[in-house]
Amino acid sequence: MNPRHRPLLRDAAPVALRRLGLALCCAAALCPAAWAQSSPYYIGVSQSFAHDSNLIRLRDGQAAPAGFSKSDTISSTGLVAGVDQTFGRQRLSGSGALRANRYSNNSDFDSQSYSANLDLAWQTIERLSGNLTLGADRALRADLRDRNDQFIATDNNETSRRFGATVSLGVAGPLGLEAGYSRSDVSYSAPEAAFNDYEQSSASAGIRWRLGGSSSVGLGVRQTRTDYPQLLVGLADPSDRRKRDDIDLNGTWVPSGASRFDLRLSRGKTKHDRFTQRDFTGNTGALAWSYTPGGRTRLNARLSRESGQDATRATTASSQITESLSLSADYEVSAKVMAMASLQNYRRTLDGSGQFQTSVRGRDRGTLWSLGARWQALRGLTLACQAGREERSTNSSPLLNDPFSASSYSCSGQFVLQ
Repeated sequence: MNPRHRPLLRDAAPVALRRLGLALCCAAALCPAAWAQSSPYYIGVSQSFAHDSNLIRLRDGQAAPAGFSKSDTISSTGLVAGVDQTFGRQRLSGSGALRANRYSNNSDFDSQSYSANLDLAWQTIERLSGNLTLGADRALRADLRDRNDQFIATDNNETSRRFGATVSLGVAGPLGLEAGYSRSDVSYSAPEAAFNDYEQSSASAGIRWRLGGSSSVGLGVRQTRTDYPQLLVGLADPSDRRKRDDIDLNGTWVPSGASRFDLRLSRGKTKHDRFTQRDFTGNTGALAWSYTPGGRTRLNARLSRESGQDATRATTASSQITESLSLSADYEVSAKVMAMASLQNYRRTLDGSGQFQTSVRGRDRGTLWSLGARWQALRGLTLACQAGREERSTNSSPLLNDPFSASSYSCSGQFVLQ
């Protein structure tokens, strides 16, 4: 039997489930007090099974490379932990997970992944407050292509790290000052994908006027610097550095306890050190609306137009502008059952000028949707299932992207002691 095509549900599933069951039994036996009282800390185990009809994101009409399968079933077994602790005026929250992932048809993709997030909200006795965030993730990216849009036939893990800090100072009455800084970097383990490595930092400062309640309006300036250190080939300096300066007008309006609007309008200019033909001046922004008409229903909508790596959809070194509309709804079927649905439609403008022999600029669009349900079976036991689909159209410039589609479904369980 081809080692790439293992009977996952026959071999891996029972092993994973036996280990999971043993861990649950031990945890329940060793920590009976956890059922009697709540704690700011939790620790637990998780298990999921997922199927993807186009794991490696083959383009329409494209066959899988020899030795690889287009579709796959993935088993993921993990350890999870978290904290949500308040002390005085401060609040510390965080979560983390370690997972072992096994692929039924593409065993070369067997890998370990992790995710970690930490957030500290702080406040002084006076009018000074702020927020600190840290995060790191590592996961397989079998869908990424090389710079010529060819399949990468090696294990390609994406590692991302991020840091953010904001501070607010009340000056006089409803007037306040705000400042923020963030930094992130993304890298890939496969040399063929290293041209997508990037580092980004952003700094902002502004004023905010509180209108009453939770409503406010603000004005600020922001500068973002992005560097793709390995984007180019055949040059002594292969990096592509770009800088964007923005003026931001933003506001929050809470007309009632059930509805909230968040708006940002920005005017900015992006300048490239090398590819001046990619320089861009224009408007960006976002409008978000959240609505809770009753105790059981929550609705969210977001319309955005973002530049470069600020977009909510996956971007590339060629990304210039991404416009997207996102909708989501949660419905509490009962005290223990939640139904969820989401839909996103996006349109991207890509500019590959300088990476190819000719000036290349094009647009494509895509759609993603998902349906799911979550059941809180016990205080510490959560079961969930989800189905989804992703489609992307042909780019007006075939050198930049080709169309593809993929469907997926998954079921998972998580048990925690808190």
